[in-house]
Amino acid sequence: MSDTETIRATYTIASEDVEKACVLVAREMSVGVKKTSYESARSESFEAHARVLSRRENEATIEIEVPSQRIFSAYGLVLSIAGEISCLNILKSIELTDFEAPEALLSRLPGPRFGAPGIATLRKDPKRPLFITVLKPSQGLSPEEFGQIAYESLMGGGDVVKSDELLQEPDSDYRKRLSAMIEAARRAEEETGEPKWAMMHPVDRPSRMLERYRAGAEAGAKISMVSPAASGFPMLEELAGTGLVPVMAHMATSDWLWQKHGMSVRSWARFMRMLGGDIVLFPALSGTLKATRAHLETVSEICRIPMGAMRPSLVAVGGGMHAGTLGVHADLFGPDFAYICGGGVCGHPDGARSGARSVRQAWEAHAAGIALDTYRKTHRELDRALTAFQKYV
Repeated sequence: MSDTETIRATYTIASEDVEKACVLVAREMSVGVKKTSYESARSESFEAHARVLSRRENEATIEIEVPSQRIFSAYGLVLSIAGEISCLNILKSIELTDFEAPEALLSRLPGPRFGAPGIATLRKDPKRPLFITVLKPSQGLSPEEFGQIAYESLMGGGDVVKSDELLQEPDSDYRKRLSAMIEAARRAEEETGEPKWAMMHPVDRPSRMLERYRAGAEAGAKISMVSPAASGFPMLEELAGTGLVPVMAHMATSDWLWQKHGMSVRSWARFMRMLGGDIVLFPALSGTLKATRAHLETVSEICRIPMGAMRPSLVAVGGGMHAGTLGVHADLFGPDFAYICGGGVCGHPDGARSGARSVRQAWEAHAAGIALDTYRKTHRELDRALTAFQKYV
């Protein structure tokens, strides 16, 4: 057995007996709550050790050092620091606040295979956000209709087109629609000279997802997405581990985890990067989904900070975005982020091509330091978007 290595995890707990709870949490997540006569030096090398960092009445921040020398997968990592400890009846609540993994463990996990630097290289490093269009309506379009809207968006200035995460379909329909998207991207790339990508979403039973993903990459999809909170964190690890195309970790259903009795956004972002998220998607500001500037800053920090030899991830935002909401995110991230619009492109009064153009024009204005109200006077697509989306819903 290798020398002991440890994950340093912090939790915020609420309990009537903080000190006892601290000890029980550490025992439960390593060797078992009840001590037995069978314990030895070998078993003790796997025992987690805890201490109270701070407390206020019945709430406390505790730190637990968890031996990690036998962890080789996402499944093992999640179970080791966020397993059944939440069910301990001595706890009123427990939140996994943050954790830091040793370099040895980081080297055994995939991390981003492309990351922000790799994506920039594939895009020919344009020094601007990656513009992703979610094709709308989310469901009910034929492959031909889907492909035409994709083409219009890409010709207007979008970089990537993708389906909504809600879209589920039989394998034959998935392949037809993806083929239409790939052909639209091929045509748009040929006509514009810019890299254009179709993003696949291989939603299916776990045993089928990898097959769909491989088939999509072989067909020409240049990027993929997965929703790890729905598919399971190990599915992100599995797809990313292939190294075929960049993978976006979608935040769908993750809000069920970001709770006082769950895990922090910070911890979630660490999981997403460590398990292979080349892009990490979080709800945007000023949109239809809820997010705070502090949370977005946290996700951006975790995507970028040194983490062993792992490449940085690219942060992405989405949820009711359009040309008028670009600036606040560009102020926050600079040019290095992915900006996802659905209705803000496809719902433009003049169609998806004009919608995509309006977003590119908003970026041009921001990069030049020109106010949108000034830039819109000479850019019809932007002007029409700002009027149409003054009230998004």
